[in-house]
Amino acid sequence: MRKILAPLAVSAALAALVARPALSQPAQPFDGGTFGTTVALPVLQTGLFGLDADLSTLGVDPTELATVGPQSSTESTGNMLVVGHDPSTCPDEQYPTIQSAVTAAPPGAMIKVCPGTYVEQVVIPAGKDGLTLFSQGDLQAVIKAPPVMQPPKTIVLIQAQNVTIRHFTITGPGGGPCDSLEYGVRVDSGGSALITDNHITHIRDMPFSGCQNGVGVLIGRNFENTFGAGTVVHNLIDDYQKGGVVVDGQLAVGAPASHAEIAYNEIDGIGPTAVIAQNGIQVSRGAIADVHHNVVKNNIYSLADAGDEAILLFQDASPQTTINHNDVYDNNDGIGLYTTSNIEVGWNDSHDNTPYDGLFANSDTAGNTIEYNRLYDNAEFDCDDISVGPGTAGTANFWTNDLGGTEDRPGLCKHAAP
Repeated sequence: MRKILAPLAVSAALAALVARPALSQPAQPFDGGTFGTTVALPVLQTGLFGLDADLSTLGVDPTELATVGPQSSTESTGNMLVVGHDPSTCPDEQYPTIQSAVTAAPPGAMIKVCPGTYVEQVVIPAGKDGLTLFSQGDLQAVIKAPPVMQPPKTIVLIQAQNVTIRHFTITGPGGGPCDSLEYGVRVDSGGSALITDNHITHIRDMPFSGCQNGVGVLIGRNFENTFGAGTVVHNLIDDYQKGGVVVDGQLAVGAPASHAEIAYNEIDGIGPTAVIAQNGIQVSRGAIADVHHNVVKNNIYSLADAGDEAILLFQDASPQTTINHNDVYDNNDGIGLYTTSNIEVGWNDSHDNTPYDGLFANSDTAGNTIEYNRLYDNAEFDCDDISVGPGTAGTANFWTNDLGGTEDRPGLCKHAAP
């Protein structure tokens, strides 16, 4: 049986109500945190998410992207900047580095990056709003981390608004054994971005380490009192060290919160490891996210002092946060809720997670709606909720029409074939 995942600040009386034999420690979010701290958050009244593109399928056939973006016939408008360093493959090159093109670009410009490897950090500062950067050829322009990274040790840093980054390979690893590379793409300082159809990979130290850095995409960071917004869709994010996608932080109650749509991505951890506890997608500390139609797998920590989560909710309380239609498998835990209330988790498939659960709600959760999930073939429980309250089966949450074969309390799930 799983160890009680009672938070550090939960009273002994509450813990006694749900006491069970010990087996593991709580999940480990990026930037750590104190379990059991309830965060009062405002309800935002306006919709935050929406895409104009058809996202009915994941990925695009590479043959359709060989000449992606505006071509030579439009470059004479002056709104297209061309980056390249090989005249034989990029005869119309104007800038040798991506950063030099960003520096020269007016707001709203397009930057075409010819095939090749660009070893640099790219910073898109405030004021460069509306820039579109794209690779000519699917994943053919590679933005690679330099051996020595400058703080905040990010390959692509976005602080402007309405920036688009698409069809790149964005890759590490870092040049050192600890904290050498922190982020693949980071959005902060009130910036916003569409991050789409990229391969974001090897965001880690060299060699792979247990240091708490290495996040594929970071939107906002509570620890640094900064927020951002993003739409992260149709990406492959793999071989990260700490996390695939993290949406984190709200400056204060009533102040701006980081928010994101995370959809139609494949997010792959490195598989079984005793080095670090990874999380595929993390929404935390007052951030708001719509997480849907992702495949998240291979986040597996092999020691008993922590657990990995495919999707981790931590210190989150906004009803605008939704976790829907994801497929999570081959992780320690499928979907984990900690210090979380008022969110919706529905229509997900969570299966073949070991040694723990398909969906787990900690003792400090309340008022969450957990509905229409298919939870099956998980090692401990398909449905696991150790909260106490007026909800389903004596928990503090509301489980409705969830399918699962095993449960820690009778009445959480309907016992039917997946």
